Amino acid sequence: MTLTPTKSPSSRATVRFWKRFGACYMCLFLILLFFRNANAASLWVSEGLELCAKRLIPSLFPFMVISSLTVSSGVGRYIFKILERPFGFLFGIRAEGVCAIALGWLCGFPVGAKCAGELYDGGKIGLSEYRRIVCISSTPSPAFLIGALGSSMIGSARSGVILYAASIFVATVLGIALNLLTKKDQTLTSIAVSDAKRPSFAEALTRAVGESAIDMLRVCAFVVFFSAFLGAIQQTLACFSLSETVAALIFAFFELTTGTAKLCEVTGSYAPALCALAVGWSGLSVHFQTMSICGSRDFQFKQYFLFHAVRAALCLIIGFLVF
Repeated sequence: MTLTPTKSPSSRATVRFWKRFGACYMCLFLILLFFRNANAASLWVSEGLELCAKRLIPSLFPFMVISSLTVSSGVGRYIFKILERPFGFLFGIRAEGVCAIALGWLCGFPVGAKCAGELYDGGKIGLSEYRRIVCISSTPSPAFLIGALGSSMIGSARSGVILYAASIFVATVLGIALNLLTKKDQTLTSIAVSDAKRPSFAEALTRAVGESAIDMLRVCAFVVFFSAFLGAIQQTLACFSLSETVAALIFAFFELTTGTAKLCEVTGSYAPALCALAVGWSGLSVHFQTMSICGSRDFQFKQYFLFHAVRAALCLIIGFLVF
């Protein structure tokens, strides 16, 4: 008989202490940061609100509603039926989960996480599948990478296509690794909804619009907060003699759109490769948006953050090899 080592009460208390200490330190840091740079934070809040009103809501909200309808109606399984066998083999997921990955890759974050959560709540996928799907499907949309980043910021739609292909390729490779390393679900958490019990179109549409509106509000709230945070950070970084590239990478660590825009401004020929790093990581703002969408579900965020950290490193390598 083998004994499984467990943490002693004193070690658990030590871990809790340092977690609380870190949380208190971060709260104090944020309070001082915003008080010291209140004017800059206020200015960037208005820019964040403008970003939500002019770009984020028009481009994301319709897809959130459509993706929710696709999942609740079961239509997604028929649309993406051709992907069931390859995705099931590569990622170890049921046919119902294919829709979440496909929509995440097509519509961008946090659509994949939203679809995966609805499938898990409906008992159509297991917990391990849900965790893998959220990681694999959390990628920037092709519209952003090809249109905004490639054509507008880098000045080459081809670069945007390469960045999108690299993002999907790395997500696939890491998804295969997760399938091999994580425990498979033997049973579902609840009974899946049968076709006979599916809600009517009116009920499904009402629910999709209402839930998507709440999720959209959460996403916009994080965008506005991180806009204010970046405005305050910019004022603080001005006090240090940091290079423009390092400052741009700091911005990219927190927020993808602002970070990639600054990388394209200051890094010249290295911009595409460093943008690949930013795309692989995707920014803390996006990760917190995904966390808010996942809500109180039993989600493993350590796995999620490690997935994106490794994806960022692999995307950077591909960026330097290709560009």
